[in-house]
Amino acid sequence: MNETNKIFPDAAAFAERAAKYFQDCDNTVIFSAACASCKKEEGCLDCKKRRTKPYTLSGLCFALGITKRQFKDLKTNKCFCDAVELALLKIEAYIEENCMSGNFNGTFALAVLKENFGFGKEECERDFSIAFADGAEMFAE
Repeated sequence: MNETNKIFPDAAAFAERAAKYFQDCDNTVIFSAACASCKKEEGCLDCKKRRTKPYTLSGLCFALGITKRQFKDLKTNKCFCDAVELALLKIEAYIEENCMSGNFNGTFALAVLKENFGFGKEECERDFSIAFADGAEMFAE
């Protein structure tokens, strides 16, 4: 039994803990530094600068109590791969949507997507050979 199986007995337990992380992010308000000078009594709850805690891979791993290496191991585990992939897709979609709507800096978002989600990686080159029919080689030059 590997060490992540001690933390998550099955994919449902992983998915439940991941969902709790996303819910906690949605319920945690992060106020802008500009809010310190705000005079509103209700604590800027209607302020356009008010944001919720962002979804991050590091934050998810921390909330799950595992390292990124353990997370990657779960991604390759047949029992956990779908639940892990869905959690990754939720973070990826969050980054993409916030970038496209102007809420995130595009350069930073691209750096995060490259680092954690493989954006920009080239496909592996595949070896292949072409067999020419008799006499076709002269047209290939």
